[in-house]
Order: sequence, then C-alpha cells, then structure tokens
Amino acid sequence: MAAEIPSFQPYILTPLDHLVPPSHALFYLSFQPKHPSEAITAIRMGIAHLVSQWPFLAGNVARIQKGDKRNISELQPPTAFDLLRYPILQVKHHQQSISHAMSRPVINDELLHIPTKVPITYPIPAVRFQANIMQDGIVLCLGWHHQVMDAVGVSILLGSLSRCCRGLDQKNALPRWLPTDTKHEGRSRRQIEQATTPNRAVREGAYHRIGCEEIWKGSSEPLVCRRYAMQTDKVNYLKDSCNKLIHDLARGAETREKLSDGFMKVLNENDHVSSDDVVTALTWLCVSRAHRRVVSRHSSELPRMSSLTRLVEARTILQPPLPRSYLGNSLVAARTQCDWDEIPASQKGHHIARKGGQVDEEIINALLKLALRSRAKCNSIDDEHIRGLINRMKNCDDYTSLSIAPGITNISSLRKLDLFGWDWGSKMGPMVDFDTLDGRTDGLCLILPSRSANPGQSIWEIRITLSSAVMEEFERDALLGWVTETGKPSVQAMM
Repeated sequence: MAAEIPSFQPYILTPLDHLVPPSHALFYLSFQPKHPSEAITAIRMGIAHLVSQWPFLAGNVARIQKGDKRNISELQPPTAFDLLRYPILQVKHHQQSISHAMSRPVINDELLHIPTKVPITYPIPAVRFQANIMQDGIVLCLGWHHQVMDAVGVSILLGSLSRCCRGLDQKNALPRWLPTDTKHEGRSRRQIEQATTPNRAVREGAYHRIGCEEIWKGSSEPLVCRRYAMQTDKVNYLKDSCNKLIHDLARGAETREKLSDGFMKVLNENDHVSSDDVVTALTWLCVSRAHRRVVSRHSSELPRMSSLTRLVEARTILQPPLPRSYLGNSLVAARTQCDWDEIPASQKGHHIARKGGQVDEEIINALLKLALRSRAKCNSIDDEHIRGLINRMKNCDDYTSLSIAPGITNISSLRKLDLFGWDWGSKMGPMVDFDTLDGRTDGLCLILPSRSANPGQSIWEIRITLSSAVMEEFERDALLGWVTETGKPSVQAMM
C-alpha cells in the first residue's frame, strides 16, 4: 500500500490551522446502493485517485519544535507501518441498521478506526475513511484532524470523491481535473503565513491563552450529543417576526425602548436577520436557559455572562481572497455576550399552542437582540482583524497556548454546504442521510447541511453536545419543543 501512495514534502500548518481544536472531526454519509460490493469498489478507487493527486491525505499530523517555537503542527508523509495500522480506507461489516448505528449519543468507535479520545497522542493520521456495510446500506465515515482542513475544505474533498465515483460509470473515467492541487495549496498557505499586521490587537474574549488540551483535561462531566430537527415553517415564522420588529423599530422611535442596545439607534428598515441567525439565537437562548435551570437546582454559580462563540468562514474576508477551493482552515471566531437578565424565562408550550402557534413578544424581542448582536460581531470581522490574529499566533512561543475561547454555546453552520446535491453515480446511488458527531466539546452545536436545493424549504437540523444534566433541561425547553414539534431528538436516519 505504501508504494502506491506518492510522497510529499512535509509542511507546517498555518497560523489559522493552529487556532482550530486539535482533534478529529467526523462526517457520516449514508447510502443505500443496490449492490454494496460495487459501491465499495467505487469508493476504494475514488479514494485511491484522490490520494494520488492529494498525497497529504495519507499523511500524519506531528508536533515539532522549530527554533524557540514549540508544539508546531506539521503534516508528514506516512510510513508503511502507519498505513498498516491506519489504512486510508477500511471496510467493516456490521449486524445493525444505519439508524441503529447512528442513534448513539456518543461517538461510536466501531464506525471509524482512528483514535477519537482527547487529548490525542502524536503523530496521528490526518485523514482516514471507513466504509461500514450495514444491514440496509453503507455508512461512509470520514475522520480528519481539524487542523488540516475545515468543513468547506472537507466538502471539496467529498465533492471530488463523488465525481470520482460518478466517473466510474463511464468505464473508469476518473476526473482529470480536481478543484485544487498541491501547488495551489502551498501558495494559499504562504499567503496566510505572510498576511500579518502588528497594528491591531485581537479582540479579547474570542481567544485565550489556554490550550484545548487543558480544557479537555479539566472537563469531568459526561457529555452527550443529540440531533434535533426544527420545522421550516416555524423557523420562518420566527425570522419574519424578528424582521417585522426591525421594520417597526426603524420606522417608529416609540418602539425602540423594547431593545436597548446601542446599535438599535442606527437600524434602518432594510436591515434583516437570516434564518441562520435566528436558529443560532434560538439555540443560544435555550442552552442558556438550560444552564440557568441546572445551576438553580444545584445551588451553584453561573458564569458572569452568557456567551456565544460563532465560527466565521473567512476565505473571502482575507484580502486578497483565498481560493474558494482552498482545503485548509480559514475559520475565525466571533464571540458575543449578554447579561443573564436578557434571557427570558421559558414560555409554556401549551401557552404557545393556545395562542395559535404565536410566540410571546418577549421571546421575539430576546431572539432579535441575540441575533442582531451575534450578526454584528460576525460582520465586524475584516481583513485587518484576521491579519492581527495571524500575527498574534506567530508570536506565540507555544502554538498550543492560543485557542478559540469556548462560550456556553459554540455554533458552526454547515447549512450552505451542498452535500445532498451531489451525484455519486449509479454504483453509490444518492446520499440518503448526513450526520456528524462530536461528544467531546461542551456546548458545541453544528447546524447541519440543507437537505434541499431550496434551503428555504428544508428543515433545520442541529447536532449539539451538552453535559447530560444540561441536555436534560435543554430538551424540556418549551420553545425548542414547539419549534421541533415534539422536543425529542431526531436520531433516526431520515430516508
């Protein structure tokens, strides 16, 4: 196997790569092919072609010291032993259905053959696949070290794999052209490395000098990860209600007292919040209320403020822009806080039903404030901010000492990744479900990709990780129960 994998020159990951938690992220793609053996052959040949063009996929992430800088992440070629221990693709048979395998609220180590516990031991594989042949289909699991790629980069990888599988319908017509190559990737990494400015400090709060390893070691509560489906019509109702309130606030000075934030003074009637903003605000609101109920029950203390960390994809923010096809990380954090008295108490679910599905004005006001505050932070991230952040990382003696500061809620949106729109060819058939699972980062919420080519008609699914006590209260939240109809997690693959 080792002889089939082209070698590559080791390279140091960028300052933006080092800001991402050093752990493996997991994507699960479910298929129901007519002939699983043919599908496995297509996957095997497709992955082999990608590795021949992008050999770093087979590599290992290692920690090195360079001069007085330590704990620098470097991508290195694998050895023959590495590939025996962690093959690029492993195939495994299971006596379970897809839905049963994906129903667990913690990472199922049977579905992937790389270490998922944190902190991790180096060197460690960068990217690995496992094709799980279930009783009713195939679950293709991709695990990648998050400092190597972000979700946009992984979507480019998976989109390229779908082209490879589709090309096999035409007598081994594997694609000659891929969205990027090693030369362009190296050019983008150099652009990031050189994009510094010492003139602007990074905002306090979004990043801190505590490594992710220290946070993981200090966590003792058991975490669970669950999936929820928010109904499209109800998300649209909340968005429309918030935007109507913006319109009223912009036109009528007497209504401005409802929201006291300073930026409300500069609102105009053309401003708006998106469904993504509203889902983010709703999740933040419900998680905050869950924390407050747990704390009151155990007579413990809340943090001084409720906080949200929202990840912003920055390929087009950095100037000149990075190529959209760049596989590496371009994520920066936008951190928002609010006082606890800005988080209203829960509206009773039966009260919402009696009002014909209308949510209390107090809840709409709170959602709008949280959505606008979060959106303003995201919009404030510019080229100079990113350059200052890169400079700050490069000035660290220990590259693990600067990381994204976790909030009570931490949200990353995959909504715009067009994963369900890909054609995987006749051997694979369409992708019938997509999922991701963490279970290691308290408060992490991922907004899952839209299932429809028209996102406005697709349900809003989230995957959220919380401590078991907070998750119990989160599930009881009446607003969450209303927007998901039942308030129960949708753990079954939707086929």
